[in-house]
Amino acid sequence: MPVSRLRDERGMALVMAVLALVVMGALVAGSFFVSRVEQVSGYNTVWATEASESAEAGIAWAMSNLEADDYGALPVYEPGAPGEIEFTGTVQNMAGRVWTDSIRRLNNELFLVRSTGQRLAGGNRVMATHTVAQLVRLVRPTFSVNAAITVQDPIQFNGNALDVSGYNAKPEGWAEADCPVGYPAPGNSDDLVGIRSSGETGASGADLKHVAGFPTKQVTYDPTVTSATFQNFLDFTFNNLTSQPNVKTLDLVTPYNGVQPVLDGAGACDKTQPLNFGEPWRGVGSVAACQTFYPTVHGTGAETQFAAGNRGQGILLVEGDLVLVGGFEWAGLILVRGQMKITGTGNKITGAVLTEGVNIDEAGTIGGNAEINYSRCAIENAMNGAAVPAPVSRGWSQIY
Repeated sequence: MPVSRLRDERGMALVMAVLALVVMGALVAGSFFVSRVEQVSGYNTVWATEASESAEAGIAWAMSNLEADDYGALPVYEPGAPGEIEFTGTVQNMAGRVWTDSIRRLNNELFLVRSTGQRLAGGNRVMATHTVAQLVRLVRPTFSVNAAITVQDPIQFNGNALDVSGYNAKPEGWAEADCPVGYPAPGNSDDLVGIRSSGETGASGADLKHVAGFPTKQVTYDPTVTSATFQNFLDFTFNNLTSQPNVKTLDLVTPYNGVQPVLDGAGACDKTQPLNFGEPWRGVGSVAACQTFYPTVHGTGAETQFAAGNRGQGILLVEGDLVLVGGFEWAGLILVRGQMKITGTGNKITGAVLTEGVNIDEAGTIGGNAEINYSRCAIENAMNGAAVPAPVSRGWSQIY
């Protein structure tokens, strides 16, 4: 008896097998798709993290490698006008991680540092980008300068051609452009006394003829002159100022010779040279590229002595005694924790001198042919040169 076609089940096994293969293929393909998506998501997360780390590295670089004159040279930003500087670098020992810093001056004190980090693949393909920003201000030491010379111990004057002046003046040859702050303005005197001491200065009789200042030549037994005057400078102390990363340390055998501005092969001021302390001269014979370089110099020995014919500018911090034997020129601040001795001819200091004189059994000696002239301009430039960038807030902000 013939079987009805509707009840004929021949070939069903093949259909079920094909259907099973389709279902299994779909499950496998789905599993591969989910795994691939998860893998790509993992890569994206890693790349995004690496880009973020690169951006943070750019912020850290700007905070630790840029000096005050890099920030200070920027004009206040105005829309449409150039007012930013950019630096590009890579994360050390990390291939494919780069950052670009953009620094904008918002006002006289605040700067916006933006860092864009990227994770690159082969062919410099950008796999991820992340941008962070940090508000920065320049923190500088503020010295209590109330005289051309501030001392704790008596000063012994041994020269007939010594001149000490508390009248504010710009350094010789400097133009008004060299003194954006601290330039003597008409009718606005910043003059100070010539010598200020916590005890008796020792300047009397003929010596006083070579001391000038306003409202008087000297102030003796000043109770405001204490050890703190030589150790605390508002946001800094003597110790943490000398430990800043860009401080030039003098730890060689003195006397030092060859202290003068130096250019690198490209004609720029070579700030890496250990005895390049900037250029206080102006005009013929000066090294113009180093005129805006105001380093902080730290003499660490029991005695720091400079031979004749040396020059520099900025802040000179001396742990022990400072000895100038002739022909030494300095624009800015000199702070001596020990005794200061000036002999020979041609010594010229424009700015201010603070000498603590920790050895009270021996008076500081200033003699020979020397000039010590107060200059607010030189002091302001020196303090600005010692400024360091500091974050306004604790952390950076993300910019999407």
